[in-house]
Amino acid sequence: MGWATLHQILKWYGFPSNFSNLLLECVIDVRFSIIINGKNSKWINAQSGFNQGCPLSPYLFILCSQLMSNSLEQRGQSLGIHISPRGPKITHHLYADDVLIFSHASIALAKALKIIVEDFCKWTGQRVNFSKSQIIFGKVVRYPMKKKITKVLGFKVVKEMKYLGVKLSLRRLKGADFQELLSNVMDRINAWGKKSLSMGGKFTLIESSLLSMPNFLITHSLVPKRVPYELEKLCRNLIWHKTDGTNGMHYVTWGEISKPRILGGLCLHSSLLRVGSLRSKLA
Repeated sequence: MGWATLHQILKWYGFPSNFSNLLLECVIDVRFSIIINGKNSKWINAQSGFNQGCPLSPYLFILCSQLMSNSLEQRGQSLGIHISPRGPKITHHLYADDVLIFSHASIALAKALKIIVEDFCKWTGQRVNFSKSQIIFGKVVRYPMKKKITKVLGFKVVKEMKYLGVKLSLRRLKGADFQELLSNVMDRINAWGKKSLSMGGKFTLIESSLLSMPNFLITHSLVPKRVPYELEKLCRNLIWHKTDGTNGMHYVTWGEISKPRILGGLCLHSSLLRVGSLRSKLA
């Protein structure tokens, strides 16, 4: 029974309007239990907090995350790595609920990091999700050292991971590592291609959605040129394919279509031509 329904029932029986509020004040220490496969789960204590989408949520998160940054700066001075000899030391990176911490492979540093994280959890009430936490070791770290550090932290050792949708790996990424991007493009083409799109509709889909999908990955990782080439190939096939699915004749080259409108093109930004500028941002 919802609280609004209970309020209407009390009003129908003649109770005063503030009786529901008085009744709510008597309800304390609310607990829930869910029946799963005929068995009751453990008790879940009901607690109040910010609603989803509340404007105060990001400010509250920044205040809590600042404790992690301050603690790493004050107590974890030995943590962090140098990207270049004269560059600044990078200790951690925070985004939303993800934390990325950099450090040299050392048992003493691992223990210090564990203490900092445990103290942060005590201060904020948060918990580390060990099933989603991972650790990547450099190639020069030996197996006994990896085993000892893993035992201290309790994280799973992986050779590569994804952070904010970008694959992090110690090896050079290949075209096969970005197959998921091409699969997402194919899914959109199959979803929209079944509809009777006009030529203008196809160009709108390509310009607004398909050609902009690899921009984020190219800006944050070294994507091989083979990937944007395959993407442009899929876009070309979408434009000139017939409604029955057969191959159609390419009446205009892709280079002409990519030209600005003032030069007679349709101003479709080529992904291959933008690789250089996007990689310069990464550098």
